[in-house]
Amino acid sequence: MSYVEEHGEANLIGAGPAMLADVVAGRRFREIAEPTADGSWTIRDEVLFPAVSDCFPHRLLLANSDRMRTLSQPVPMPTWPDVHRLIVQLTTTGVDVDRSAGAVARLLAAMDREGLLEPVSDPAVDLDHADVTFLGHNTVVVRSATAAVIVDPWVRPACGHYPENYQPLQLRDLGRIDAVVLTHSHPDHFDTGTLLQLPCDTRIVVPKLERETFLSVRMYERLHELGFDDITELEWWDSVQVKDIEVTALPFHGEQPTDGSQLHPDIRNAGNTYFVRTPRCSAAFLADSGRDAGGDVRQVAARARRDLGSPDYLFVGYRGWLMYPVQLLTSSVGRYLPFVPQESWGVRQRLMTTADEAVDIAEIWKAPHLVPYADGGAPWYWQMGLGPRLDEAASENPAFDPFPERVIAAAATRTKTGYGVHRSTVNVLLMRPGDSIVSGGPQPRIERMQDFAWPYGEATAEVADAAYLG
Repeated sequence: MSYVEEHGEANLIGAGPAMLADVVAGRRFREIAEPTADGSWTIRDEVLFPAVSDCFPHRLLLANSDRMRTLSQPVPMPTWPDVHRLIVQLTTTGVDVDRSAGAVARLLAAMDREGLLEPVSDPAVDLDHADVTFLGHNTVVVRSATAAVIVDPWVRPACGHYPENYQPLQLRDLGRIDAVVLTHSHPDHFDTGTLLQLPCDTRIVVPKLERETFLSVRMYERLHELGFDDITELEWWDSVQVKDIEVTALPFHGEQPTDGSQLHPDIRNAGNTYFVRTPRCSAAFLADSGRDAGGDVRQVAARARRDLGSPDYLFVGYRGWLMYPVQLLTSSVGRYLPFVPQESWGVRQRLMTTADEAVDIAEIWKAPHLVPYADGGAPWYWQMGLGPRLDEAASENPAFDPFPERVIAAAATRTKTGYGVHRSTVNVLLMRPGDSIVSGGPQPRIERMQDFAWPYGEATAEVADAAYLG
């Protein structure tokens, strides 16, 4: 960061290959990698496969809604299930709990001392009639008449910095959740603070992973440590049934160290994308997927269309994450850098799907409705540096966090010829956190929660093109 502040990011990109060569030649890099005869390197096994026993949950961080008071409390390994059950009670019913158990008693006493035992509010609204509810970023709930499945749950606390009538939804607002579906282990998808608010017997579906690696947490093992006891590892193209909802795991390509070849290609950001079908509708969730040396999400869409049919609603990330390898150092995935071969140091990488590619995928899959997601979407995200700012002071970084309206614009302008501009047949649904899809009738209806309305105005494709994309 100091180099960027002194010379600018453009200079950082130009100087990137030489800077990375200096890093690789340094003593610190030799502590994690062995040089090879061809001038490359091999990352040491103890780095590729960290000892699970050396890394386990040992501390719980709690904060009140405005983060003016915090508590960091040690939790001995065997007591996590008890602490887990306590958190569920405190965040759902708020009833009195047994204060006699050792770890629970100490935690409650500390919370009481720091003023962190707050009353539980009533649910915001009844959402049982909705087919799909979007909470923001990657978090979506799919419902049938008898079940509810939540994808990548990550809820944020209320805060006085947000508009009074537009605060983050909480898990208790969603009613009963029958199963959780997790795409991959990055912290904005695998958020243990949110998961600990769900009962220990909640069913959780995770990607199949035989062994924890430097790039992927084995969520199956970590969830058991926290007290969950109904966890299913699902391989690509396999399915599970949650009452009358069918969940099928699809391949996760992209969001790897490069969009092409990489060192140690067997060490991946392991993940699943998903096709979720209910008796009322179907939806697919592609999260941060894109393309890499092993495959392309567009190929996944083509096969899924043949094997599973077209989803009614296709949720696609649209960030692109267009970056040169040296920029990884200032990102949330800096650990990717040792996997980038030297010949790629001066080559821009596309780690996720762009807005135009999101429309491509919907067309390949023949999905009638496309929902851009997986990039924030509300002040509780952009105030922590995630996603574009969408209020009256709207701002974006198009290469990393573009406006969701860019997907509307991409669908509206697919090609330009002498006969004019041609748009896609795909309908882009712009959903704000708290919005629900209610199916039925010729077109789905986007329903806004009463007293929880998007406070920042709306943008049609034309307004987006003029005001946002100008």
